[in-house]
Amino acid sequence: MGKHIILASTAILLAPDFKQALAKRLVEDEMTRMGGFIFLMSRILDFAEGGGKIVNEYGASIYIHPDIVEEAYAYELSFSWTTDIKVFAKRKPRRQSRGVHLLRLQLWDAAYKIDGRPVMVE
Repeated sequence: MGKHIILASTAILLAPDFKQALAKRLVEDEMTRMGGFIFLMSRILDFAEGGGKIVNEYGASIYIHPDIVEEAYAYELSFSWTTDIKVFAKRKPRRQSRGVHLLRLQLWDAAYKIDGRPVMVE
């Protein structure tokens, strides 16, 4: 039986605190647009190919497929969100993230958990 990564709840992932914590991590890691894409692809797909499952708060597995990162970024292939979010490393977002970004945030949550460095909300 493969490993499981349990995602943070939707409420946590969409919260301003998580967005800021992720932004700080992306700044610390000097994550670029393409670097973020490669990081997500390698962690998520390798984990899934090794039999790992990514499970949401309700116990349902996230369907991992070769285009999942592109799907999470709504096929906006410049991946600009990865660098745009970094502004929130220094100032907390006023609003929660939009629901359309949930898969994207789930992938970041999972990738950092797979990497052994989960994004921690302070």
